[in-house]
Amino acid sequence: MADSDDPSCNQVIIIGAGPAGLTAAFELVTRTNLKPIVLEATDCVGGISRTTVHNGNRIDLGGHRFFSKSDRVMAWWQRMMPLQGTDANDSIGLKYQGQARTIDGDGNGPDPETTENVMLVRQRKSRIYFLGKLFNYPLSLSATTVKGLGMVRMTRIAISYLRSSLWPIRPENHLEDFFINRFGRELYRTFFNVLYRKSLGGSL
Repeated sequence: MADSDDPSCNQVIIIGAGPAGLTAAFELVTRTNLKPIVLEATDCVGGISRTTVHNGNRIDLGGHRFFSKSDRVMAWWQRMMPLQGTDANDSIGLKYQGQARTIDGDGNGPDPETTENVMLVRQRKSRIYFLGKLFNYPLSLSATTVKGLGMVRMTRIAISYLRSSLWPIRPENHLEDFFINRFGRELYRTFFNVLYRKSLGGSL
């Protein structure tokens, strides 16, 4: 591609200006001679991780975590958005989907009250409001979950999960197939179908 006389051969199309798309474009610009062209359906960048302003209020659509087992990825993000100032003697513990890592505190980090180019450190709890009750997210097989869903629904979920484990959908042509294979059709219908229709704005 780099040796071609046709400039269009050096172009790379990236669909979506979310964190992944913007990161890919940045890496191509800084590390190669390729020219990325980022296509975004909306008039905003950041994807569902962006902060939007509505009636003067700043709202984080996704409230996304930045977590990776890769030191290179974590260092990359800290270069782009330095960790907010903390006590230099404190360490920050990050946990995500059963994994954990520790980052040393930085007494010289930026102050989020005076700058926007900063990685915030916040305690986060994600919950789903369903059947008039709050369920922890990601879902776990806890006493609270079982009590909230009830034994009849839990039994249907267990049978559906067993069926999907024994006879998974092949091939997985859609995101819906992926969720059904991992969680069973009943749990998918109960939570994920509505959740992702609302968050992604359409059908899976």
